[in-house]
Amino acid sequence: MLERIHSLPYPWVFLFFWCLAMMRSHTMYWIGRGITAGTARSRWVSLLESPVYARAQAWSARWGVLAVPVSFLTVGIQSVIQLSAGVARMPLRHYVAATAAGAIAWAAVYTTIGMAILTAWLTGPTGRLICLLMLTALVLVVVIRRSRVMRGGQGGGRRERV
Repeated sequence: MLERIHSLPYPWVFLFFWCLAMMRSHTMYWIGRGITAGTARSRWVSLLESPVYARAQAWSARWGVLAVPVSFLTVGIQSVIQLSAGVARMPLRHYVAATAAGAIAWAAVYTTIGMAILTAWLTGPTGRLICLLMLTALVLVVVIRRSRVMRGGQGGGRRERV
């Protein structure tokens, strides 16, 4: 499989990743558009009340339409930002332009760095070890950051009302 991918010209691999990003982002957008009506009576209400969704809404409120292309360079909230754009009923012409730009960045990253990591992973034990170490470091950073946020939020939110 890897030989087949490497045999393809760079523009075709890039186009594949760009199309993949466009399909995924538009799927999330239309799910968001679809769940706005009757959300309170559906199973999606828990998603819209989650901390991740609140963070995505804050991003969207702060950055507006720019949150969409920037979200393609994030990990963990990209799909939720796409979903929130649908829930907020961002005009489709703005959303398509924003996702096209973001998908270009996403495709560039995955066509270059992503393929290099995949090649390193599949070609030998050293590459697998390096990839596992990098993934472990990323997970540790996320866990440590979340635990600090959780500890910081516990102390300030427990005030007695008079």
